[in-house]
Amino acid sequence: MRPLPKPRAVSLIAAATLAPIAATLAAGVAFAQVTVDLHALQALPDHPAITRAVPHRTSPAASAPIQAQAQAPTPAPAPAAKLATTGSPPAAAPEAPQPTLPEGVPDTASINPIVPPESPAGAAPPPPPPVSAKAATTVEATTLGLRLLFDTEQSDLSPDSAGSIRELAAKAPAGDDTTFNVKAYSPGKPDDPSTARRISLSRAMAVRAALIADGVQSSRIFVRALGEQYGKGPPNRVDIDVTGSGQGAAQ
Repeated sequence: MRPLPKPRAVSLIAAATLAPIAATLAAGVAFAQVTVDLHALQALPDHPAITRAVPHRTSPAASAPIQAQAQAPTPAPAPAAKLATTGSPPAAAPEAPQPTLPEGVPDTASINPIVPPESPAGAAPPPPPPVSAKAATTVEATTLGLRLLFDTEQSDLSPDSAGSIRELAAKAPAGDDTTFNVKAYSPGKPDDPSTARRISLSRAMAVRAALIADGVQSSRIFVRALGEQYGKGPPNRVDIDVTGSGQGAAQ
């Protein structure tokens, strides 16, 4: 059995083994854990050859990014952007120009009055009035014109009544203010209220046709079919009133 090495020799071996480890720790390099087996040291000869353990080092290239990231300073905030002009805000965009209003009064369009065309030469004359020799229509003179009395449910003119209307149109003045107001009446039936209006309208249109045939303009004739609204006068009648500057000419 070999004698144990002297304590001093063990201390030197441990110091030689741990010296590189301490130097490496001081340099900031990572190391693997190193374990010293004392039984192995006892088996060494009296003057063993001291073998320095080579620690396991990590690659400097691998640890460089970690150290650089840890030592990198915090970037300072970027300075605020300076204004284009010293102390003054940017100029606002110019507003769109407003449309100009007309200064004078706009021109107004003038429209000429529409004149009805005249009847062409050779035009067909208006239809003749319904004159019948069998009609029992009679005529009475009034203050403003004529009153025509019809038989029940009749609307035709007798030859005498048509002649009286012709005389009335001839005596009436030709002024523009002269008008012929025709008001026709007729009694009605209880079971057919429209009969009175229909018969009165037929009588008024017969008188109107006679006046036009006698040369009276249609624009000067005003017709009203009043039906049963005959009032206190005869129910089967037509009143022709001439109004205007010559309203007494028919007397």
